[in-house]
Amino acid sequence: MSRKQVLVFDVYGYMAHFRRFYSNVTSLTYYFPPRNTLSGLMACVLGIPRDGHYGRFSRDRSDIGLAVLTPLRKLRFSVNILDTDQISYKKFRGISDESGPGRVPTVTEFVLPAPPYTRLRYRVFVTHEDSELLEELHNRLLMRRYAIQPALGPAYCLADLEHVYYGEFELQDSDGEEFPIGTVIRQDLVAEQGISPTEGVKIVLEERLPPDFTEKRQPMGPSYNYLLEVSGKPIRVRIRGRVFAVKLEGRNFYGVFM
Repeated sequence: MSRKQVLVFDVYGYMAHFRRFYSNVTSLTYYFPPRNTLSGLMACVLGIPRDGHYGRFSRDRSDIGLAVLTPLRKLRFSVNILDTDQISYKKFRGISDESGPGRVPTVTEFVLPAPPYTRLRYRVFVTHEDSELLEELHNRLLMRRYAIQPALGPAYCLADLEHVYYGEFELQDSDGEEFPIGTVIRQDLVAEQGISPTEGVKIVLEERLPPDFTEKRQPMGPSYNYLLEVSGKPIRVRIRGRVFAVKLEGRNFYGVFM
């Protein structure tokens, strides 16, 4: 068992959209932000240039975990998107011309909180080999000083951030031990028949989250499947891999990294 520094913060907003990377007809969404989206969110806080976060928050330099704190649901709306296939004054104003309509109706799926909640809330756990970068992120979150306004996906899904904890946490290797895991769980970390039945727990399998990317946006490494409890409850599961524990609100919180 080892101890390292971890930064914990919440991201919340009214709605979110995390587009499935293989969806090209309708804009479907994941229930939660993929790892690349979270690294991009932290890049907005720090002011890291476009595409620079891929290298700065790569798996060999940082670990990122994510917990769902509010029950989730999905709804679909028709969104009018600007047609930018041809660059013109009318197209950018959404005005139809001889080449076609200025806006394209597109069915878009959004994540929203389930009643009675009015806002989505996710909790992010991050470690980094660069202690100065983690310290700067910690300070910016405390002061709410963001280089770019954070969002839960597209720019119109505005989000806010809340600092929760910065300090030591425990990290251990598990060989099939059972834990109440509160984060999303990579499926390959679950031991065979490792999920214990728990009353009221509803598990959703999220398939094929995008892989990591190089700074030139080239795919790097495998894609993973994830398990999610959509009402935000912990899942009792046997894990083969690394498990972290951090004391929050007077109790130990257990999770795994994405």
